[in-house]
Amino acid sequence: MKILRLALVLGAVALVSGSQLQAWSAEGHRLTTVEAVTLLSEELPGFLQENLDRLAWDSIDPDLMRNSGLPQLRDREAPNHYLNSELLEDGQLPETRSEFLRFLGSQEPSLDASQVGTLPYSVVEATQRLTLSFAQLRRQLADEHLQAKVMISAAYVAHYAADLCQPLHTTIHHNGRALQDYSSPLTGIHQQVDDLFGRLQPQNENSDESLVPRVLKPIFPAVVEELERSHAEVDKVYQLEGNLVALEAGGEPSSGLRSLTRDRYRASVLFTSSLILTAWRESADLKIPDWGLPELPPTD
Repeated sequence: MKILRLALVLGAVALVSGSQLQAWSAEGHRLTTVEAVTLLSEELPGFLQENLDRLAWDSIDPDLMRNSGLPQLRDREAPNHYLNSELLEDGQLPETRSEFLRFLGSQEPSLDASQVGTLPYSVVEATQRLTLSFAQLRRQLADEHLQAKVMISAAYVAHYAADLCQPLHTTIHHNGRALQDYSSPLTGIHQQVDDLFGRLQPQNENSDESLVPRVLKPIFPAVVEELERSHAEVDKVYQLEGNLVALEAGGEPSSGLRSLTRDRYRASVLFTSSLILTAWRESADLKIPDWGLPELPPTD
């Protein structure tokens, strides 16, 4: 993997530092989470459907962790929500966060997570945490504490998965086309895209194409592929910038904007659902030491 040799060290920091940008807004995260988990209603334990509103509400927590009143947590959490893909080229991403961070630090000049982002690692790690929670739950399906752990873990998967499917979370052009020094013009387009799910309600549109979640194995390459599909939509987002401005002012959405919204909504739902399905299936074979399992009630 190579790093583009431009004036990016200060510029990349200017792009992301202090940003409170979300993906799909709180309402959008909740909408995609509800539909993603609903798609798995016949396979997952029933308590997830029974508590779907709570699970969906928890899906906004990673954005709350970027609160400026929590500076250390904000510093750690912020890079989990984006990847500035243009700063990377030629080759595959390393499969672990630590390898990626070592690689960034080895560059001249050295880079760090805040400049590039770590979104694909957030997605994979959250999915594997959910796999662990599911594996513990399988031992004692009625345990309310384990059920709560699963719901929190699934909510985090849903958040990062939806972030990855928002094209402006995959690019240095996250809030307007980046300037020559890589700083952002802060045009407001990011928020306009984030608001699309709430404004256009794509979940209410009929479609002949059903969404069929699938197991993503091996998981890391599948996440990178989804990232690349999302990043490929960046130019389309900017082609629709004028319509986004008009929509915000109360105008009608163009067919192109409706199409983009529907496509990104379906991508967010299907990707989230597939990750949760992957965690559930993989949890059946995950070996956990006895000390990591809940105590079973005594048998008569």
